[in-house]
Amino acid sequence: MLSRDDATALVAGSRLFDERWYAGLCGESFDSRREAAAAWVRDPGDHSPHPLFEPRWLYPGGAWRRHAPDPLSYYLSQVTLGDRPPRSPHPRYAHDLGPLEDWLTDHDPHELLPAPLPRAVDEAAAEVRVPTDDLRRAVRWLRHLHRSAPEARVVALTDRTDVRRILDAVALDQPRVVVGDWSMPWGTPVVSIDPDLEPPRWRWLALLLAALDRPGVAAAQPLLLDESFLVTAPVLRGHPVSALEALDGAVLPQRFAGIEARLPHTDGSSVLVTSSWAVGSGAGAGSPPDEGWAPLEERARRVEVIEGTPSLRWAIDIAAGAAPIGRRWGDWHFAASLATALRRLGQWVEIDHPETRGRATRAETDVVLTLRGLERVAPAPGATNLLWVISHPEDVTAAELAGFDRAFAASTTWAARHGATPLLQCTDATRFRPGTGVTDAGAGVLFVGNARGGMRPVVAAAREAGVGVTVIGTGWAEHGVAAVADRIANEDLPTAYASAGVVLNDHHADMAAEGFVSNRVFDVLAVGGRLLTDPVAGLADVLAEVGASSQPTWQGPDDLARLARPPYDAWPDEHERRAVAERVVAAHSFDARAATLLDAARANLASSGHGSRG
Repeated sequence: MLSRDDATALVAGSRLFDERWYAGLCGESFDSRREAAAAWVRDPGDHSPHPLFEPRWLYPGGAWRRHAPDPLSYYLSQVTLGDRPPRSPHPRYAHDLGPLEDWLTDHDPHELLPAPLPRAVDEAAAEVRVPTDDLRRAVRWLRHLHRSAPEARVVALTDRTDVRRILDAVALDQPRVVVGDWSMPWGTPVVSIDPDLEPPRWRWLALLLAALDRPGVAAAQPLLLDESFLVTAPVLRGHPVSALEALDGAVLPQRFAGIEARLPHTDGSSVLVTSSWAVGSGAGAGSPPDEGWAPLEERARRVEVIEGTPSLRWAIDIAAGAAPIGRRWGDWHFAASLATALRRLGQWVEIDHPETRGRATRAETDVVLTLRGLERVAPAPGATNLLWVISHPEDVTAAELAGFDRAFAASTTWAARHGATPLLQCTDATRFRPGTGVTDAGAGVLFVGNARGGMRPVVAAAREAGVGVTVIGTGWAEHGVAAVADRIANEDLPTAYASAGVVLNDHHADMAAEGFVSNRVFDVLAVGGRLLTDPVAGLADVLAEVGASSQPTWQGPDDLARLARPPYDAWPDEHERRAVAERVVAAHSFDARAATLLDAARANLASSGHGSRG
């Protein structure tokens, strides 16, 4: 262990000892730098030797006490030996700036510790109370809420001077963060966070607060998930989030560990908000006893019993990630609509993602339906395994198809060549249906889709033809295309398609060649919109079946120049398009596809001699 004399010499000779700063914190004056250094070494207390050196942050467990009389001399001796400290000495100093002493040669702390912004005094949507028991976790919460919840005021309460000093430094440029007590206006929701909870990597607060606007609701709690996005509380532990969607707004019998948003001085129920997610175990104080929550779990598993139809347990496996951003993927919306259609047939359905497909609770599943994405998914042992190839057919091998009990493909031509059953993509008839918009009341020429790393063929052809296109999607700026928005809510798509003059569509070259008709074709036709798509193998047969043989297609700029301008006389009139829409809804809905898949699952279970596991 370092002697006091050696420690004092190290401290006095280091740029990391600012005697004026230290003297101001401890309220004393010193005759010399060495006298101040000796006082620091003798009794560091809760003080700091420099504005960018915080012992409690660097050594939260006090490891320095076994090696030196003070934390700064221990740090300096580590650096001298070439040992890398466990983290930077201050939350505002990043490791990638290099050794702090070297940085201070040409820099001043004020570069990282600017003058504090005045605390915001305007009304906030909520007061979020951050626990400060774990300093590192508290700093992460402050930074997370600063980024993800600008509508809230964040309060960090502490009676420790060193903790307050550190949190004050973190909050210098975060005007909505208050370290210390704060009195919020009457009726402002208060959000409490349990001490062992980590901040999530997504927005959650606005969804939680929205529940407090519901009649009779005084408090709301989010789902608790683990790092694999499986539920840890309050019920159906180990299942994916989709298993609990039926419980949104369900009244909770008691508070469970996690986060709670509450309207103070208000009577009412405490409800579960399944669209708001936090990361935590749900264990510890306040976690629910299993018997008290059994009715809620039974409600989550409850399905509508349909006479003559077994209620099977399904897992729909998709390529989209489990994080909230994955819900922007097309295959998430596809799976969600299919799951809802299966539930209307009395089935219990969960949606799995790459992070959740290895869950132990999948062993309870009767049917696993894999929507083939970019990577192969192994069939699940003990279940009926169905494969539906809806994209990237070039990656699917005969061996992969043979591993499933039944294989379907969203192409009649590809299915015929590979021994699969044709099952085309489809539309969600609960939203995409006739009468959802006023013809020609919206965009003249509309394209909804991302650039996918390159210029989309139909947009390039339209631009070459001099046709103006309203584009919605991401990645367009680098191609000189000004998109009007990055995305459109899925529930707003039907009106946008129905109201447009013409809706453009294209396919990957391999998808078109292999006959994989995109779901946008069915969506636009189902609302009676004017669809302008590229030729796809087998598309003519699909259109003929719904009475749309006169539907035009495009192959180059000349077609766009001719077709994508009023009076749009290449399409049938509104009455005929509505008739086509009704036939599409009848034949190519998720309900129709769900019935086909359920029949296949039942047939396989019957032939194998197995029934439902429930």
